[in-house]
Amino acid sequence: MWERFNNKDNAKMALSFANIFVYEIIFLATLMLGYINYFFYYSNGYLVFFGIYLVLLIAFSNLFSTFSFGDTTTTDLFLSQSLTHLFVSVLVYLILCLITLRLIPAGPILLMFLIQTLLSALLLYLENNYIRRNFPPVKVVAIYGESHYNLIGKLNNINDLAINVIKTIDLKDLDYKKIDEVLKGADGIVTLDVHHENKKKLFKVCYERKLLIYDVPSITDMLLASSNILHIVDSPILKINKFGPTQIERIIKRLIDIIGSLILLVLTSPIMLITAIAIKIQDGGDILYKQTRLTRGESEFKIFKFRSMIMNAEKNTGAVLAKQNDDRITPVGKFIRKCRIDELPQLINIFKGDMSFVGPRPERPEIYDEICKNMPEFRYRLVVQAGLTGYAQVYGKYNTSLRDKLLLDLYYIENYNVVDDIKLILLTVKILFNKDSTEGVLDDDGKK
Repeated sequence: MWERFNNKDNAKMALSFANIFVYEIIFLATLMLGYINYFFYYSNGYLVFFGIYLVLLIAFSNLFSTFSFGDTTTTDLFLSQSLTHLFVSVLVYLILCLITLRLIPAGPILLMFLIQTLLSALLLYLENNYIRRNFPPVKVVAIYGESHYNLIGKLNNINDLAINVIKTIDLKDLDYKKIDEVLKGADGIVTLDVHHENKKKLFKVCYERKLLIYDVPSITDMLLASSNILHIVDSPILKINKFGPTQIERIIKRLIDIIGSLILLVLTSPIMLITAIAIKIQDGGDILYKQTRLTRGESEFKIFKFRSMIMNAEKNTGAVLAKQNDDRITPVGKFIRKCRIDELPQLINIFKGDMSFVGPRPERPEIYDEICKNMPEFRYRLVVQAGLTGYAQVYGKYNTSLRDKLLLDLYYIENYNVVDDIKLILLTVKILFNKDSTEGVLDDDGKK
């Protein structure tokens, strides 16, 4: 069994190297044919840029998970590779301009980007199909407790995951005496809302049989994620002492927020001007929508957004989350929400210090209080500054369950570092093209 998994990893690695080699050849051809008259008089120049391009390509490929063959859709992989080629091409072009101290023609780099993008569409289609055909998803038995919040349904409704749930078992119906029969034909298990004592039994069973273990973490598990192991006595002790960014990390984070928001306010000002005009022409109402939100330490602030709903949208309903196909959203609002343009005025909030670029999304006080009645741990999110984007926004959706949002945000808080902030900002570019990330919540009857 283990050999099969290793072979899949080896196949994915071989395909990754092949892709990188092909794109390196295309890059070198671009240098030799497009820029040889500018500065390349010695072969060492090619070697230096070969190394620079290789480092950038590997770094952005890892960032966007561009070589997750068989683990996601071809469309998602294509989007990841396209963004990788875009960022690498722009950075390489800027480096070339800095070295030559002139604004060199962008045509060859642009042509290289187009060729690589078109080629990646073909290669990814072939490679993804090859991996999924020869190395099918891991077969798992899902064992769930009382509150598994329909994660099993999510797994079963997506055919492009590396996990295939072949059987579901309610924990209270599980007979450990017949565990071999339960696990027959499975490569592992996935546990959902299974308490500690039962996890111990299940994990021991799987460990003895060398079966894979997937586990949906609890809030306690997330707090333990950042723990350090101590050797004070002859027994390992886990120490939890990470409660968000340190003082130095907060200073660095704030500097990034000030500089970044100023630059983006200048760059996006034409888009914001056009959006403001479109909103005003549509119904003559207010351009900006101000709303009270909560940030670090439950402090209140006024968040700025472009108005995407009709005027006085909550006059009769009070504070409610937007739903799929919400009839309160205007035609212009649908477009700016889909493209996330409605969020741009929050750059002002970031510059003022109300928010940060990265952090848990700020909730409204009334909704926040309602959530905390049923989930008191939701308050843990406010040990850091609220953010324009965040871990839950990148790896979740608008309609991701509150518990899952809390788990994702806790992972970010407990494992905070500045590098991850930069990574999440770059990954946010990818979710702008992902339709699922902007889905509204479902109605009470489960309809969109």
